[in-house]
Amino acid sequence: MIQLEEITSIPTFSNQLENKLLYSNHSDDISISYQSTYTIKYVIDGVKHYNYNNQDIEVSKSQYLILNNDSLITTEAKKGSKGLSLFLSPKLINEISHFYSRSNSSIKFLEIIQRNSNQKVNNLLHEIVYLYENNLIDLKQQIDDLFITISELIVQEQVSIDNNFMNLKVIKHDTKRELYKSIIEAKEYLNDNFKEKISLDIISRDVGISKYYLHRLFREINGNTPLEYLKNIRLEKAKNKLQYSKDSIFEIAIKCGFDNTAYFSNVFKKHVGLSPTQFRKAL
Repeated sequence: MIQLEEITSIPTFSNQLENKLLYSNHSDDISISYQSTYTIKYVIDGVKHYNYNNQDIEVSKSQYLILNNDSLITTEAKKGSKGLSLFLSPKLINEISHFYSRSNSSIKFLEIIQRNSNQKVNNLLHEIVYLYENNLIDLKQQIDDLFITISELIVQEQVSIDNNFMNLKVIKHDTKRELYKSIIEAKEYLNDNFKEKISLDIISRDVGISKYYLHRLFREINGNTPLEYLKNIRLEKAKNKLQYSKDSIFEIAIKCGFDNTAYFSNVFKKHVGLSPTQFRKAL
């Protein structure tokens, strides 16, 4: 059974922090330290600061952070900030981890700020917030399923990352974290700048690692290259605009980062099976 709790002032955390959803809407500035279980920290509004393992991390609106079990955390938040914490029991996380990795060792997440890197997790967190604020009855009915689904997604992603790093002969956790952070930054850059002219040189310069290493790491971790990932973003944006806007094919091509209508139409038909015009008519 998942507990739901809301805080507006400084919490005491007298109860065990396991399998609990904590919604925070801070009426005052707070600073609190506590020992936590596996935790997903999602910022709804404002900014929150977390200190743990000699790290100071700032998490902004619509970003989330996964923390490991037995982390000593200090949370600082300003008045008016809002957040969501999912406290996940080690029993739940380890059971899922053993299923996907076939390993008996406890999973160790890479504690990296994430925004669009795992859109499924982000969508589920957004759904929980919406239900909490607008339909608490539905949330109570769905919360067990949502908790397990999110837990599975974050474990599957970490197991995949660990397997890819093993293939790259990267063992040290700190090295994994820094390399993975670079790939997350590259994905965020692509998501934020998909309309612009982008090359591997530009991405490499932005995240600060060599073009070859970026290409190799990105492909190993995500299953496609940075430029393939960029093309997929542009195609998804284009499909959305074809469905929900009245923009011309030319306008959609330019707004989604394609150089011209002919190139856009060729790429779109190759990957979707229909031309942009046929796709729109079929809706």
